[in-house]
Amino acid sequence: MHQNRPAPADPVPANMNLPDLPVDELLNQLRAALGAAAPYLVALGVLGAAVWVWWTIRRAALVREALADRVQVEVIPTATFDPGEGEVGRWARQLGRVHYAADGIPARGSAVRLRYTALEGKMRCFIEGPAAAAAVLNMPGFAEVEVRTQHGQADILPVRFTGPGGTP
Repeated sequence: MHQNRPAPADPVPANMNLPDLPVDELLNQLRAALGAAAPYLVALGVLGAAVWVWWTIRRAALVREALADRVQVEVIPTATFDPGEGEVGRWARQLGRVHYAADGIPARGSAVRLRYTALEGKMRCFIEGPAAAAAVLNMPGFAEVEVRTQHGQADILPVRFTGPGGTP
C-alpha cells in the first residue's frame, strides 16, 4: 500500500540564494576579525613557546644541580633489629617527605635512592637524597637503627631528642 506523504520541505526557499544567507555574512565578519587578530595570536604563540622553552631549561638545570649536590647516609641496624609493619610504614612515610623537604626541586632531582651493598660478607644500607633534605634523611626511622653521615659530610648531624633531665 502506498501512503500519501507530504513532500519534504526545501531547506532553502526558492527566493533565497546561498550568498544571501546570514551565515555568509557571519563568516565574513569572523574572517575579518581573525585577520585583524592574527599578528597578536602569532605573537602570543611565540611568547608561549619561549616561556615553555625557558621553563624546560630551568627545570633541567634545577635537576642537574640537585643530582650533583646529594647526601648519603648509612643506616646501621642493631643485632636485634626486627621492625614491625607499623615501623616500616612510618619509615616509608618519612622517606616520602624528602620530596617536600627539598622544596623547589623537581621530582627527578629530589628522588631518594636506597642502595644495598655487601662488603666482606656484611650487608650495608645507604640512603641517598638531595642535600636540601639532609635533615629528613638523617632522622632515624626505626628504634634500633643508627644513622651515619657519609663522605665527609660531618656538618650534617642526626637529630637527637633528649628525655626528661637531659638524658638521651
